[in-house]
Amino acid sequence: MFMDKSMKPKIGDIFVYVFIVILVGLSFLGLKTMSVDKGNIRVQIELDGQVIDSLEVWQDGEIEAQEIRVDTGEGGYNIVKISSEGVVVLDANCPDRLCVSSPTIKVPGQSIVCIPHKFVVRIIGESQGDNAVDDTAS
Repeated sequence: MFMDKSMKPKIGDIFVYVFIVILVGLSFLGLKTMSVDKGNIRVQIELDGQVIDSLEVWQDGEIEAQEIRVDTGEGGYNIVKISSEGVVVLDANCPDRLCVSSPTIKVPGQSIVCIPHKFVVRIIGESQGDNAVDDTAS
């Protein structure tokens, strides 16, 4: 029942220990590679399916806030604010104004859409396409 000091670890035991250490190391490496690289995040503004502006943001964590007015034709407009907190549509003259009530976006893969104006503002980055959980629900 008790192991005496003359028992040495068997080769199978050593393989199991090495396998566990490698598995833990790869897990940490996987977590490291899944983090967002803030230097490669862009805000892309599209109108009627065409990219009209693309701005690199959050390079060092702090950016100067800016507002961009996008004229959508026939008197329509959307005003977008880009800041360190994220991207939000401040104002629009579309009938339903759902884009104005949309929450601030900051994570790659998120977007704000104004269907009447055929306007989309989205965050583009390296982690886009990951199966991240969206914390916003309506």
